[in-house]
Amino acid sequence: MSKKWTEAHPRDNAIIDYKEFNKGYNAYKSSLNGGIDRTMLQNEMLDEGELQPQAFHSVAIQRRGNLDVTGLTDTTTGAAVGDFRGLSYNTYGGGWITADQFNLTILKDGMLHWEFSTHVYMNTFYSNVNAKYVSMRLLFDGAEVCTAYKVTSPIITFRMICDIPVTASPNTITVQARAPAASTTENTKCLFSLLAMQHLFIGRWR
Repeated sequence: MSKKWTEAHPRDNAIIDYKEFNKGYNAYKSSLNGGIDRTMLQNEMLDEGELQPQAFHSVAIQRRGNLDVTGLTDTTTGAAVGDFRGLSYNTYGGGWITADQFNLTILKDGMLHWEFSTHVYMNTFYSNVNAKYVSMRLLFDGAEVCTAYKVTSPIITFRMICDIPVTASPNTITVQARAPAASTTENTKCLFSLLAMQHLFIGRWR
């Protein structure tokens, strides 16, 4: 005996009354907007003096330049044309280092869209004996919110993007990076560098 498929029949009570839906939605939206309903206000009743800056969102761009870690920059690197100056295995033994850190002052309690971009340079000369990579992570007030594992290209433009719930400013923005520790066979040229680091922040709270 062949299967008989169930037949669906639309019912009146399953159809949303759009007028009632709009009425409830508008009331909810009005409460978020501080009880302001444009349909009940006279023309030109509110001028620029009543407008609150950054009431719904705020945007900031931070251009932070190149990686320059105090105490880790090997001054013997970058002497030859085409070489980068930066940390080397003379000054770096592995583990996370702080590549960039600053305070952000534009946020309220809400959501944050964060885009970090940089050009990554990495010395891959001894990759055959010690696999080379750069890992990066973004920290918001000390909490890790985005991680990039093992970027392996010698030169690449790289972006990290995350959306996170946040607390009101002031906040601490941190970018950290790491590379593998040295093997028994290594050179002492610049190990890696992050160039032209920049951040885009879009905070939304309504």
